Formats: sequence, structure tokens, C-alpha cells
Amino acid sequence: MTAFVLSVALTVAPTVLPDVERLQNGVNAARTKAIEYLKKAQNAQGTWEGTVVGFLVDMDGGSTALVVLALFEAGLAANDPALAKAIEYIQKLEPKKTYVVSLQAQVLARVDAKKYAKQIQANADWLLKTAIKKDGQLEGWSYPQNQIADGSNTHFAVVGLHAAVSAGAKVDPKVWDQIGDLYVRTQGKDGGWPYYSDGNASSSVNMTGAALVGLTTTASYGPEAKKRVAFEAGMAAYLDMGIESPKSTAYHLMVIAKLGRLLDVTTFETEKKSRTWYRHGAEKLLKEQKADGSWVFGRQVDATPHLATAFALYFLGPPPAKK
Repeated sequence: MTAFVLSVALTVAPTVLPDVERLQNGVNAARTKAIEYLKKAQNAQGTWEGTVVGFLVDMDGGSTALVVLALFEAGLAANDPALAKAIEYIQKLEPKKTYVVSLQAQVLARVDAKKYAKQIQANADWLLKTAIKKDGQLEGWSYPQNQIADGSNTHFAVVGLHAAVSAGAKVDPKVWDQIGDLYVRTQGKDGGWPYYSDGNASSSVNMTGAALVGLTTTASYGPEAKKRVAFEAGMAAYLDMGIESPKSTAYHLMVIAKLGRLLDVTTFETEKKSRTWYRHGAEKLLKEQKADGSWVFGRQVDATPHLATAFALYFLGPPPAKK
């Protein structure tokens, strides 16, 4: 529970209603089908690699780490036989891209933080080393060799660093102040955040949600008034946008779920608007799940069944406290 929870009104149901039970039963069934689908989609090497898609160039291990993280979120244990080879593969990955390094740190932290402490620390160090700075000021993260930071890579870097620190890795506390300052500095006049913070780009629902995840994460390392004001304006903008994304739908499912779980709420609410994110998202996913247990949403990652399914599964479980 973070300091920002105080900024989000909480809705507590007085009793467990029948429709709540029906929804949870549906979610449980959908989760089981999705797990079965992902296990069947696993290749002979025990991974989920091998998909030939241009947008995953040099992302070796990213697909597998994402699927394993989603399976953990759905309740599978690290000692599940289906995950043994995948975890071994993930552990051997060399750092290349922010997304993969972050996912690797998150997975290893869940598997055995003590056993993989050295590697988790190395991942944190790599993320800090590859951070983009200008005149000593943090600009965020991107793909290595790219000096223009973006909100998506920055989101993954922040989540990866937080997972590493939670697992015992050492990170200079000043880093969290720098990250918080980054989000405050780059917030748009409308309260949201864009993919590129160059001053001209329009805010997007994906990046606004990702920035709220970042602000909420930094709050656990010491809240500040500026960050709280930025969060409240950001949440208002997020709800105004409708918190649904026509692009990168699958990725945004992870963003919404991460934010809701960090805040430990099932409803995002401001003085003017509210959105029961878990119920709304779960009901939509139950309607859209295919007979084989998978999901497909749109193009690129959204159109890749095992990736879209992993993001959807991450969203579905477990729900936060009933607030």
C-alpha cells in the first residue's frame, strides 16, 4: 500500500454479491484455459521463443520471460514442471534490451531472490548504467544505442529496478528521487504523458498509465508533495481518456493491472470520475477469449497469441483487495 492510496477513493462492497461470484468463477475458468493454452504453445526447448516477428528483433528471451511472469501472476509456482526449462533459459540470458533485462529481474526475483541475488543486482546495475541522462538529469530509458528516452522502456526499467530492490539489490536512493522528478517534469498540460517527452507529443492512455505506475512506485521510497499533485492530475487525465487503449491493447492490460495492484484497489476514482478497472477489464476479456484459451487483439504484439494471452493472463490474476 503506498501513500498515493490516500489520493484514490476506495469503494468497499458491504457483501459479496452473486454477480461478483459469477465473475470470479468466470475468471477462474478463463485463467485455467489460458494456462493450458500457454503450456501447449511451449516449444520443445521449454520456451516461448522462435516467433519470427520484426518488432522482436534482439528481444531474445523476452517472450519467455513475459509468459513465465504471467504464469506466476496466475498462481503457478516456480517448481511447476512446465517452467523448469524456461527458468533455466531465462537465467542464462545476456543483457541486451531494457524490456528483457527488466522481465528477467522480475522473474528471477520471484523464483529465488537469494539464489539469483548476484544476477538480480547485475540487472539493476545494467539498468542504471543504460539510463539516458542530459546535463546530469535523468531523461529515462530506451533501446541501447538510442539516446531518445521513451515512456515504455522507462516504465519497464522502473518496474525492473523496483523488483530488484525488493529482492535485496542495492540501488542509490537518489535514483527514486530522479525518477519521480522525471515524471513530474514530463507531465503534459492535460495531466497525461506521451511516448516521447519532447514537449510537442500528445499524451496517450498507455503512457499515462505507465507514468502513474512509475509515480506510485517511487512513492514507496518516500512520497513528496509534487509527486502527489502529479499523480492526482495524472489519474484525472487517465480516467478522462477512458483507460482503454486502441493501440498496444495487450501491453496496456499489464499497465492497468500493475497500477491497480500497486494501489491495492479495484476501482480508480477521483472527485469527478471512477472506473472499476478489474471488473470492466475482466468482463471484456471473458467475452473475447477464444475457444483454445488464447486472446488476440490487433497488430504486432497484440496479434501474437502467446504474447497477447500472457498480458491478458497477467491482468486476470489475482485481483487486488476488494476496495
